[in-house]
Amino acid sequence: MPQWLLDFSNLTREEREAYLTTFNKAKQAYQRGEWVACYGYLADCEMIFNGNPNVWNLSASCLIEQKYFDEAAVQLEKVLKVMPNDSVAVMNQANLFLATGRYAESIAVIDRLLLALPPDTPSELTDVLTYRKVLALVLLDKTPEAKKLVAHLNAFSDTPLYYYSQAAFYLAEDKKVEAARSLRSVGKIFAKSASLASYQRALELSRLAATDSPR
Repeated sequence: MPQWLLDFSNLTREEREAYLTTFNKAKQAYQRGEWVACYGYLADCEMIFNGNPNVWNLSASCLIEQKYFDEAAVQLEKVLKVMPNDSVAVMNQANLFLATGRYAESIAVIDRLLLALPPDTPSELTDVLTYRKVLALVLLDKTPEAKKLVAHLNAFSDTPLYYYSQAAFYLAEDKKVEAARSLRSVGKIFAKSASLASYQRALELSRLAATDSPR
């Protein structure tokens, strides 16, 4: 059992219950995209108990979404000291590198994460990771290499990866109308996909964001 969890167990029952209730509210707020509310709940958690790396991890995610990259880096550094192989922390690191122009480092982190995933990992997750790699390659002016990653896909593939990749390629060529069309298409076709928000957030973090988002 990690030390922070042992320390947490020393809180009173009332403190533990209040903490867990507040942390659950933070997670729910994050899932709804309510970044300010999420960060507020996490601050309340820290007032009760300061030492849970999962709180720092979610704080980093929330700060990245709000584009507070320096603050997110501080939280991530704390997490990675305690949980260096945590998949969420590693994903946050890749996102942070992508958002701050450290594209080669983002690719290196994504590749490491992909290699560490078990063979039965759902394609929804690997596709989301591949999309971040596509974006980083495009921003490194390596679009031909990025296109190879998704060359096996077409408009009939059962993944948002195809349409979002096409949008990235269009944006790299300053073809905003075509990019917006791809994003509208993916929004209609995959309207019920839980992963759609992950693609859109990655695109927006990459500085390639189109003026039109999926509807």
